[in-house]
Amino acid sequence: MEKNLPFVSLSFTDNAYNKFILPFLGKLDDGNVFKKIITLSLSISSLGLLIGGIYLTITGLFGDDGFIKNFVTNEMIVGGKKVGSIVGLLLGSVASIITAWSLFSVLKKRTEQLNGLEYTGLLDFVFNKTLPKLILIIGELLFILLIYVSVLQIFASLVGSYVYAPLLRFPTIIMGIAPGMQMFNQFIPNQIYGDYDHFDVYLKMGVLGFAASFIVLIAFYLYKEVYSYILKLATNLIDFLPKFALPLAIRRRNEN
Repeated sequence: MEKNLPFVSLSFTDNAYNKFILPFLGKLDDGNVFKKIITLSLSISSLGLLIGGIYLTITGLFGDDGFIKNFVTNEMIVGGKKVGSIVGLLLGSVASIITAWSLFSVLKKRTEQLNGLEYTGLLDFVFNKTLPKLILIIGELLFILLIYVSVLQIFASLVGSYVYAPLLRFPTIIMGIAPGMQMFNQFIPNQIYGDYDHFDVYLKMGVLGFAASFIVLIAFYLYKEVYSYILKLATNLIDFLPKFALPLAIRRRNEN
């Protein structure tokens, strides 16, 4: 056991020093702390997607702005529209919970894969391992959310009424941080709705959104390949640069 304080030895400080300080410094030296911070942040985010998705699904049903009051018990919505809204409520609730679970599962698995990679240095772990994985994660999460929106839009066209979609704004949020993705906002409606008088229009919206989800997924895999290529070029350029050294000559003079 290493002694902590100079000149004196106190069991309390020595034990704390050897139990907490030295292991922490060791983890800093081998990089486990940095790796743990990154993977723990992703793990917390995955739980946030699951819990947050379920929370939004439940709370979005009730209140003055809730789906039940606006589209189920609303006296202005009658007949087939009301029946369609009730069906849309059931379909949307189930689809939203499944989507939240899917988002959680994808991020959880990708985090486990990242955690299993060998840590050889902070720069390598961040730029060679973490960032490529994050690009894929964003693309896969966005793919799931676009599928969610598109399927609910197809349901809405089939029931000819409103469908509950509490996670509708999630794709727009993610697209806001992804370059070049804003063009796909046109496939995300402000509200999931269908009408038999314009059945073909609403059905086409869902089908086009479904096709767009695969295009987005392919785009993010291309982003990952482009990033890896640029990183490789930068690494090779750095290796190609000449290494400058200042020659030093030490002369010894022998005096007789």
